[in-house]
Amino acid sequence: MSKLISGKEALIALANGQDVEYKSINGWSDVKHLHAYEFLGVCPEFRLKPRTISINGIEVPAPFEPKEGETYWCFSTQTVLGYGHNVYESERADRRFINMGAWRTEEEIKQVVAALRCVFGGES
Repeated sequence: MSKLISGKEALIALANGQDVEYKSINGWSDVKHLHAYEFLGVCPEFRLKPRTISINGIEVPAPFEPKEGETYWCFSTQTVLGYGHNVYESERADRRFINMGAWRTEEEIKQVVAALRCVFGGES
């Protein structure tokens, strides 16, 4: 799940051109339909819209750049699953693991691996 932000942080992010969503009854929705006063209320939950990339028309979470001490998930030919995880130490120590990208959660890397398997004709 994406980190929640306050209404004030949501307004600042929106002013900086970032995509922001709020939690509605139907799930996450774009804030562009809200009135300014709704950002300062106590009810809505806000988040930056998760970044995605497209793999042959399939939307998947975008990779991120881990910082020292952060756990990340990446592709791995050493596992049957096709992915594994590590704790980031440094660019030098981790570059061979994240040369194709790093993802924040196992759920994210599962989506990416499934999309790639579809592209190459494998099962998802």
